[in-house]
Amino acid sequence: MAVDKQVVQHCKSRTDMSGTTAVIALLDGELLVIGNVGDSRAVMGDLKGSTIPLSFDHKPNQLKERRRIKEAGGFITFSGVWRVAGILATSRALGDFPLKEPRKLVTAEPDVLTFSLRDHKAHFVILATDGLWDVFSNEEAVAYIRDHIHESDFGAKSLCMSAYYRGSQDNITVAILNIDKLGL
Repeated sequence: MAVDKQVVQHCKSRTDMSGTTAVIALLDGELLVIGNVGDSRAVMGDLKGSTIPLSFDHKPNQLKERRRIKEAGGFITFSGVWRVAGILATSRALGDFPLKEPRKLVTAEPDVLTFSLRDHKAHFVILATDGLWDVFSNEEAVAYIRDHIHESDFGAKSLCMSAYYRGSQDNITVAILNIDKLGL
């Protein structure tokens, strides 16, 4: 929330109405902590071949999000995708100050989830923006990284390029955390 306050102040001083989503991973021994705001996402591929979602997108049509937006005096509309006040396709973000002041239609409050790496037998984690998830399902992305984990960047660059070639129209950022290399 402190980062959001700084982003909002910076953007307001420049009349920049943009914003961003975020997803982070923190490793604390065998605990993996995932925080997300918006529709950037974290997904795990485990050593058994399973795909495990580690975060959930914040979309305005979700019951909890819709209720929060309406209680703040806002509304959502559908124009190809659900949007807050007919503008933003995610209900949580950093920045986007016009949707935060004077009413808090959009918030930067993150969801934070903690996972035991021993329980899940993690192989790798994909952290990516919605530009990837618009054209890859969780399972497709995990299968792709399984086949490209041997690359110097664990397949992050080639996965980005594949999303671009599939026609992604949004920003595409991918980071791979190769947990298997850490020996946990």
